[in-house]
Amino acid sequence: MTIRKYTINHVMSKNIDSGIFTAILGYFKKYSPSWVEHIESVNPIDGADIYHYHRPHLERKLLDNAVCTVHHDLDDPDVWHSRQRFIPRYVESAAVICLNSKQKSILLDDEGLPAESINVVAHGYNNEVLALAKKNRLPGDKFVIGIASRRYGRRVKGEAYLLELVKRLNPAGVKFVLVGEDRSIDAISLRKLGFEVDVFERLPYRVFQGFYSKIDALLMCSSHEGGPANVPEALATGTPIFSSRVGMSLDFIKHKENGFFLSLDPDLDAADINEILDDRSAFSGIEANCRALAFSIPTWQDSVAGNLSVYSKIIGADICFPSFVDVPEDEFAVFSGVGV
Repeated sequence: MTIRKYTINHVMSKNIDSGIFTAILGYFKKYSPSWVEHIESVNPIDGADIYHYHRPHLERKLLDNAVCTVHHDLDDPDVWHSRQRFIPRYVESAAVICLNSKQKSILLDDEGLPAESINVVAHGYNNEVLALAKKNRLPGDKFVIGIASRRYGRRVKGEAYLLELVKRLNPAGVKFVLVGEDRSIDAISLRKLGFEVDVFERLPYRVFQGFYSKIDALLMCSSHEGGPANVPEALATGTPIFSSRVGMSLDFIKHKENGFFLSLDPDLDAADINEILDDRSAFSGIEANCRALAFSIPTWQDSVAGNLSVYSKIIGADICFPSFVDVPEDEFAVFSGVGV
């Protein structure tokens, strides 16, 4: 007898390099049992137990035992992310994994997908890199706002809103730390308005703890998001978030408890932020709540476990625990690798 092995084929559908997908698949491999094998390929391989599609809209038809993850905002107006490109593939799936409850609500209420096929498994944070941050603040220090995202030309990360918001803030009391490709463009604009700015276009993930330690709050003003990953990351370090009502923020943030929801009206939001700057003691309470809730933020290990649970339902066996199969003696060497 030997342990039954399971093969999960992560189908990418197109040969496009993605640092995000590479990192995610690395977590799947790291946090799965040794008898669960994750294989990435552009096209489906033969004989996999689960076919996990990450770009299903590029497929004409999915194979049996298909799983799809909804990585994007289903309300995103961008043609590439048009909801109707994805829905036919989601309908074919044995299971759809959403990153947040809003995605689930859209698929259930607007698109009529069966409830039993829809699951919510949020992305997590890397607890080997990130932990509660030590924030040594002195009286009179500027309030430090961080942004951690690539800058997009189509302004989906709220670039236009950001410029209007900062015009209503006092440079004497606020500093910015920007992380992400092309954020130097925003740094130039902010400096022209008198703000102190640190900018890092490429910051290794292993030093992100230092980023969260330096900032008082993370600003996440995207108009559309599936995640983003910086929501669980910031909260796990005890860093409150000023966030638009999108993506995982709706599930993770409690308004005025561990962060603030933005209206995306720069006048209203600037008034709220300026109120915080005038009374830092009120924000201290929010930061304390955020630190107290940090233990509840899922890690990547939790996220992978959630995916494995979905696979198990489709396969009909809990793949997190070993099961044994009989192998004929003449096949044992090939099955186990002995003598090969």
